[in-house]
Amino acid sequence: MTQDVLALLIQNEQKLHHAKTRSQKTLLEKLLHRDFFEIGRSGQRYDREHVIRALAMETDDQKIQSDDFALSVVDDACVLLTYRSFTVDEQGRIGRQTLRTSLWVKRTSETTDWQMRFHQGTPTDENSGRAGCEE
Repeated sequence: MTQDVLALLIQNEQKLHHAKTRSQKTLLEKLLHRDFFEIGRSGQRYDREHVIRALAMETDDQKIQSDDFALSVVDDACVLLTYRSFTVDEQGRIGRQTLRTSLWVKRTSETTDWQMRFHQGTPTDENSGRAGCEE
């Protein structure tokens, strides 16, 4: 289960990084659980409707990249996905690095029917989370 679910959820997360998906309200409603909420990079809490409206109104087509995906299985119907996202500018410089956590829940018995229940983005710098704990 784990590798198949990981591949599917990486695909779903990366869909959410693209303007084409962000502008499709029906697709967003399918991917985001009815009780979805997000704690954004700013530390603010946003409900599902706010997120869907905000994504649909975006005009910036920034290229969001992602890597370092890891999946933790909570139970058969709930998993936690963590990863890093970032943008890359025209000169190849990395910016807006964010550590991300998404809680995905299985909606039905279909193996591909997962919805994001919770998401959090925490701003970070290029060295955070790479090499042990530093104080």
